[in-house]
Amino acid sequence: MMSPADLDTLVLAPGTKAVPLDGSVRTLGDFSGRGLSLLGGDIPMPAAVLKRAAIDNNLSVMQAYVDAAGARLAPHAKTTMCPQLLARQIQGGAWGLTAATMTQLKLCHEIGAPRLILANQLVGRAEIECLRDLTTKAPDRPVYVLVDGEAGVRAISEIFAAAPDAPPARLLIELGMANGRCGVRSADKGLALGRLVHALPGVELHGVEGYEGLVFSDHAVQDATEVDAYLDGLIGLHHALRAEGLYASDEVVLTAGGSAYYDLVARALAGEAPGAVIVLRSGCYVTHDSGFYRELLSRMDAREAVGAPPRLRPALEVWTRVISRPQPDMAIVMMGKRDVSFDIHLPTARRWFRPGLHEQAQGVDGIVTAKLADQHGFLTIAPDADLAVGDLLGFEISHPCTTFDKWSVLLEVDEAYGVLGGLKTFF
Repeated sequence: MMSPADLDTLVLAPGTKAVPLDGSVRTLGDFSGRGLSLLGGDIPMPAAVLKRAAIDNNLSVMQAYVDAAGARLAPHAKTTMCPQLLARQIQGGAWGLTAATMTQLKLCHEIGAPRLILANQLVGRAEIECLRDLTTKAPDRPVYVLVDGEAGVRAISEIFAAAPDAPPARLLIELGMANGRCGVRSADKGLALGRLVHALPGVELHGVEGYEGLVFSDHAVQDATEVDAYLDGLIGLHHALRAEGLYASDEVVLTAGGSAYYDLVARALAGEAPGAVIVLRSGCYVTHDSGFYRELLSRMDAREAVGAPPRLRPALEVWTRVISRPQPDMAIVMMGKRDVSFDIHLPTARRWFRPGLHEQAQGVDGIVTAKLADQHGFLTIAPDADLAVGDLLGFEISHPCTTFDKWSVLLEVDEAYGVLGGLKTFF
């Protein structure tokens, strides 16, 4: 089993971004206790940083919210794929972790997750055999995987039934939605699939899974109504499966809740499925953002479905330097599509620091990220803006998932941007 401390001796690969260029940092552990300062010029740009105080806040308030709602939390590991952060989520009270692929799930298992959900279809011999081996070696740490059709169920059954020492695979039937991703498209099909699972060796039915986050438009009230209708269908499938005695145990898992509607999920499932283990799978709360998820949190404020939502703070920033002022209304920074998310909103400059002028980062507005190239960001500024070549700019981001995967190492910093340590990702 791997602990976060084991990563301290990890030798950083050549070309790792944001590593001091003087050779003083060779392992992940070398970031700690060196007195390195982002604002002091010790870190080559660009650099992705996480503010420890914001991370600590987000872990605490989200766990408290989920506990108060009568649910459990299995954060989605795909957001960060960072064992150090995932371990903190578990230590903070998470019921387990969620993964999207067996590669991700195996990493989560290796860091000691007490329970795991593969929020995806389990397909492929290598993947099914991996699940079989993990559950055989650690039967006390259950893994739940999704199925939505006969072919998938039979493939899992065949491999597990052929291994007499393996405990049965724990299956959750996924309920999908029209034109959505995976999942059975009706409760009747889900019930038929539950009967098949009940009849086959090597597999057991342990619950129902759904994902409501595909519902999103500019009409918040309409979206919430559509999500509630979808959750009604998920609850109906659960009751039908239970009525026929198709579950393998009394501890039934009902899980949904990405980072957009976990309030509605907690209200619906906890209210209409008493006795079930209600598991929310939100992932992006750990860093929050200043774009997409900030907007979604404001919608939760308006709904107050299960009390006031958690007071999350943006923790993730990407810092870089101004490298050119080629036109009065333009500045170019060394930060592009290889460094920051751009799939939902472009990054927003929030902080400014000029060496020799400032003692701490200053708030800034009026700077617009117009577009990104691979390694450059094009900023639109006022012609008389006081922005010079060499200035540092800190950008808040939208959609943390697609920023994390651009960094093999992120820097954890204090409020003055002193480097506290390095955070390793595995994508």
